[in-house]
Amino acid sequence: MKNYLMFALLIGAASTMAFGQITVACPDCTHKVSVYMGEGGLVAETEAESVEWLSTCNGVHVSGELEPNADGKVSMLFTEEIGLACASSGEKDGFELGPIMDGGWYWITDDMNSAVGGLVSKDILDNEAVTITSAGDGVTMTAGKGATYLKETATGRVGILPNILPEPPLAPATRCGFNAAGKKVDTECMLGDGKTVLKVEDATGQPFTGETLTRPAADYPDVTLSFYVVANGSGHYSVADTTPKLGSDKANPLATTFTLTATATGETFSDPTAVGLSLAAGSGNRAGISTLSISATAVSACDPGADPAVNKTVTATITAVPTAAQVVPAAKKPGAFSVSIPCPKASANMGTELVPENPFPTDR
Repeated sequence: MKNYLMFALLIGAASTMAFGQITVACPDCTHKVSVYMGEGGLVAETEAESVEWLSTCNGVHVSGELEPNADGKVSMLFTEEIGLACASSGEKDGFELGPIMDGGWYWITDDMNSAVGGLVSKDILDNEAVTITSAGDGVTMTAGKGATYLKETATGRVGILPNILPEPPLAPATRCGFNAAGKKVDTECMLGDGKTVLKVEDATGQPFTGETLTRPAADYPDVTLSFYVVANGSGHYSVADTTPKLGSDKANPLATTFTLTATATGETFSDPTAVGLSLAAGSGNRAGISTLSISATAVSACDPGADPAVNKTVTATITAVPTAAQVVPAAKKPGAFSVSIPCPKASANMGTELVPENPFPTDR
């Protein structure tokens, strides 16, 4: 007996089906009918403009194309009339289609009842399958692809039972580095991408994210920025057991060579100290940390008493090259850092007397 309820559901999502050139492969097919046996049909959703399908039964290949309807759904029937009702589910038989989205389903109609199952993604067919528990001689079991077809002989009841079960989520991988106890972790751990991060801090130790830093006026202290490089925390371990090299680990920065260049519009300064810039490497407990000092500079860069056109805005650029072999994977060069350093503003009263010699002049 045909299941006309299933046919009615199919009519509601019907799309154009065309038989094309017969092929024996379907590279765009993403899902399979797990038990392809007898008459039935399927319905699925897609984001593609067309969906290819391939039927293989008893060594005969039939292929075609489905055109989605306005809701992005495709559907079709497996019937004897169009040669798609496979008489038996052999090991090499099957039906596949794609590209479609997960969530599509199909049905197979037996003598008296229909069984419904989900279209199985081909990506999981190689996963480990469980053995479906046998109910004895009263229930026949036919193995499919990702599911088993069951039929109770006495009543004709049928069902499609998946045998590829969802796998529990994997525990987060342990990243290579140093654990909370300070012990190096370099086995059975996940290595990162080798990338590093250039850290910039102001004189108070706070992260500096600005693009401009005004030069101090004459007789004012230098303005400073500190630089150090750390691994990005994606999974590194140090070659030396005693020196952790972890992401954001300021206490143990990577050994790095820093370079300072100073430029202004149309010129590059071979000696950055000529425009009041200097870079000093740290030592002792500040090893691996370099400091950029910005001081009041020569008249050639800033002359508060001169025409503003004489004053130069200098750009300081810091590049960092960490020693690659000190960590595994090898440390990669981080991006450069640049800051614009304009001259200090001249005092509004510069060059004028604040109090005239005679504040109360008379005509006498």
